Amino acid sequence: MRVAAYTGGVMVPSARARVRQYIGPLDRLGIAVREYPLPWGNILPRSFALRPLWIAATAVSRTATLTRSWKADITWISRQLLPAFAPLQAMAKRPMILDVDDAVWLNTGGHRARELARDSDLVVCGNSFLANTFSRWNANVTVIPTAVNTAWYRPRRARAENGAELIMGWTGTSGNFPYLYAIERALLRVLQHCSQAKLLVVADRPPRFKLLPESRVEFERWTPRTELAAIARMSVGLMPLADTDWCNGKCSYKMLCYMAAGLPVVVTAAGMNREVLALGEVGLSAGSEREWIDALTALLDNANLRQRMGAAGRAVVEERFSLQRLAQQYAAVFQSLGGHFPRGHSVPLRTA
Repeated sequence: MRVAAYTGGVMVPSARARVRQYIGPLDRLGIAVREYPLPWGNILPRSFALRPLWIAATAVSRTATLTRSWKADITWISRQLLPAFAPLQAMAKRPMILDVDDAVWLNTGGHRARELARDSDLVVCGNSFLANTFSRWNANVTVIPTAVNTAWYRPRRARAENGAELIMGWTGTSGNFPYLYAIERALLRVLQHCSQAKLLVVADRPPRFKLLPESRVEFERWTPRTELAAIARMSVGLMPLADTDWCNGKCSYKMLCYMAAGLPVVVTAAGMNREVLALGEVGLSAGSEREWIDALTALLDNANLRQRMGAAGRAVVEERFSLQRLAQQYAAVFQSLGGHFPRGHSVPLRTA
């Protein structure tokens, strides 16, 4: 079986996590995936003067690659075909799958997401909140969480922690810095309480904190390998969010990466984070400033608690969110669509 996959670009996180990492495992299951990323990414240039050229070149490139979908058995679209403009899905080979891992209908041009959902034969969602929303526009919805490569993210070897640095770690894009800034006062109190502690931020650019002393904050520019090395240094993984529709649409991928690496987590219990926390004693939830302080100090002060929660988190990821396990779910979806798929026939909804 051949699948033509259309993603937002080589550096787009959803392309890497929801499509590209599956190519090898799916190939071993007899499904050949060919990815067609947008050559200049899915974000408009900051320069208004360059935007008309970018729009024209991106539309031409996507139109040309869509013709190649007719040589495949299935068209797999990650989030969108083009950012906010030009509905091109009529040119794509059917059956067509829309794969979403964010509340993309809230973006500029979100009506395109709704149109694309209506025109798709199946919508694959990264969590139940997304599935419940997209079911308004398409009756055929299934849930497949974002997988973690457990061979890539692995627990670090046990080491003596007496006198060692304790690292609170956060990794993500700079667009999510506001959630990290929102707990800055709590982080300051934790650093004041624990003289061995530091904050490590892995992102595309350095954060700009107002309260935290520079000597207690480290920054690593994100690449797949620097992130892996940084997570291996962490003692606790952080994922602060807000309780909004946008955050409820997130698929807890960074939380799951921390857990795969054997780290306990402290997270906002919003959306899928709440569901993952319910799967085992993998970490602590925090909402208020006091809760963030209490949760972080409890973990930093107790090595045995960190180890126990980290081991539980690794076990949950291996059982429910591993790349090999979820590749089999994608394979089943593709195989169900490989023949003649009657529109209006529902694929059973699955949750994590």
